[in-house]
Amino acid sequence: MKKLNCVALIALVFVLGSSCPSVAGPLVFSGSTTFQKRLLEPVQAVLEKKTGTKLEMRCVGTINGLRELIKGEAAAAMISVPLDIAFQETGVPEEGTYQEHVIFKDNLVPIVHPKNPVKTLTWEQLADINSGKIVNWKAVGGPDERIVVMVPPKSSGTRKFLQETVMNNADFAGSAFTAVTTREEIDLVSQSPIALGVLSEGFVKMNPGKVKVVKIKPITRQLSLVTKGEPSRELLAIIKFLKSAAAKKYFK
Repeated sequence: MKKLNCVALIALVFVLGSSCPSVAGPLVFSGSTTFQKRLLEPVQAVLEKKTGTKLEMRCVGTINGLRELIKGEAAAAMISVPLDIAFQETGVPEEGTYQEHVIFKDNLVPIVHPKNPVKTLTWEQLADINSGKIVNWKAVGGPDERIVVMVPPKSSGTRKFLQETVMNNADFAGSAFTAVTTREEIDLVSQSPIALGVLSEGFVKMNPGKVKVVKIKPITRQLSLVTKGEPSRELLAIIKFLKSAAAKKYFK
């Protein structure tokens, strides 16, 4: 009888334990600084309340974010360059199992110091400045001063998109200075009358008065989430919300 009671007690504990809801950890989104700062962070509190899912964001750059998704270290990758281009940079063949979910359209703009007199650039001029063919501001209507080119790190989708779209896959000038973060790029350009950078137009709006935008034909790209295969129920709810008008009003 005692043995039977013990067995029954163990069974009861097992049933009760297994019926308790498990506390799921946050979903990890890894990748693009632009996606994180302009889209996810401004809407995070509303999104988590709406979907009931907590998020953890890793700002490691588009290429590294995609690598983390491939290795199973993230639930989704945030990218700021088309998926096929991003995969080229990872060195991993695209197996066709990854899905790209376009969330928002974004424009890249050249930025200079507020006192720099240059007002417009063509795509060709911007490409030649970034590649080192044009090295003096005088060649594009500015002062007789050298140009200091600021570029994002190699893990950046912005860097790769600029090369693919504007520079015809040319390399950046060997003298170009790599800014570790977008914040650093804005700060450095705001302090140097001879510097030039290229970044998301939204970051300029988030830092009013710090730098000047040089007019150019639109350089438009997409900001997307990437999932491995069909998104889970939780991921699908997040994607649907991010595509909604209710979410977009929070985007920067």
